[in-house]
Amino acid sequence: MAADELVDVVDENNNVIKTVTREYMRINRLAHRASYIVCADRQGRYLIEVRTLQKDYAPGLLDACVGGVMQHGESPVQAAKREVLEEVGIDCDSPENEFYDLGTLKIMWADNVHFLYGYLYFAVSDSITVRQQSEVSGIMMLSLDEIERIKDNCVRDSLIAFYEIKKRLQERKDY
Repeated sequence: MAADELVDVVDENNNVIKTVTREYMRINRLAHRASYIVCADRQGRYLIEVRTLQKDYAPGLLDACVGGVMQHGESPVQAAKREVLEEVGIDCDSPENEFYDLGTLKIMWADNVHFLYGYLYFAVSDSITVRQQSEVSGIMMLSLDEIERIKDNCVRDSLIAFYEIKKRLQERKDY
């Protein structure tokens, strides 16, 4: 999560138009790409992260998805799998885990002007997780009912992605 990390800025149609530092992107609220991964266990609970106070965006709030800003040069799948491994220690390529690509979603900020493109994924794992201490203060495994009760404490874009991922999973016939 370095301020000088390079990220791609995108246009309305998700085409890369330039590459800037993460810090520049944040300061100027530029459109970018990010990955959102709903992680669940086989008991039907969902992994919720507590963000550290050092995060450059929404410090201290809850995340309904694992994920983050896609780095310049990364493919969407690479970014998603990297984030899950870094943040919570789940290897999505391990045969005991499942990983589903659920497409993209244009997520509008609350101001209805700024936006980002989210790449949506679903991971299933019963692995013991290890949090990335620089970004994740804690991890909870919660039911859908429990997530409903805490949703006002969740990062807005993370919650939007969570509900969209759940919707797309319900529409799929193979899960």
